[in-house]
Amino acid sequence: MNDNQMDASPRNAQARARTDAIREIVLRAGKRLSQDHIEEVKGKLGVSRSTAYRMIKTFRACGAVVDPNARPIGRPKGSRMLDATREYLIRDTIETFYFSPLAPTYTRLYEEIRERCLKNGLRPPNWRTVRSRVNDMEARLKSRRERARWG
Repeated sequence: MNDNQMDASPRNAQARARTDAIREIVLRAGKRLSQDHIEEVKGKLGVSRSTAYRMIKTFRACGAVVDPNARPIGRPKGSRMLDATREYLIRDTIETFYFSPLAPTYTRLYEEIRERCLKNGLRPPNWRTVRSRVNDMEARLKSRRERARWG
């Protein structure tokens, strides 16, 4: 597929039409947009009020409007949402309890973390969070071993 065919796709045509509509309204309105301008964007593009504001903000930032349906949904991959206290408690428990010579089962590790959190008045993390932290620590440990071996 060459560049001309790619530019002619319906999605790109729609993005161009949206960008042109936003550009026209923003240039006409100047710095301050009135409710009439927002209503015009909503009418022309068939989007909600919040989406219209989001598109205008994106246009002002980068000069283009991204299709709202193309935006990723949810948290970014690998983001951490726990506070530092619970992160430390999880890391410490994994290091001292799970990575011991007589490693307990994963379920026992989760129960231990849950008990420690409750004892400290903290909300226990989800089991998937603990699993993720164990996997991250195991990967780091494995890479350290590899570097030491080849190092």
